[in-house]
Amino acid sequence: MLSKEENSQLKKEIVASGEEALRVAEALTATTMKMLQLLWQGPLDVSTIGIRLGLSEAYISEQVKLLEELKLLNVTYGRGKRGIRKICSPAVEQVTLLIK
Repeated sequence: MLSKEENSQLKKEIVASGEEALRVAEALTATTMKMLQLLWQGPLDVSTIGIRLGLSEAYISEQVKLLEELKLLNVTYGRGKRGIRKICSPAVEQVTLLIK
């Protein structure tokens, strides 16, 4: 579960319409939904997400970049055993896509 501090940084909902709604809809694949659901258990680095989902770190990094651009993920950086690691946490609780 997310800590109180992480929850305080979390937006409850984003509402997307027009082109933004299309970009969000295209980004919400089965894999990215699994990533977002996994991150509700707590922040994880890209490597750990890849391991838990059985996917390459490169693929996860690509998806993280996309979700971060769409403001669905928060990304911070921390020290790792071999350099800096990208740590991800959810940025929103709910996404509403407007069709009109």
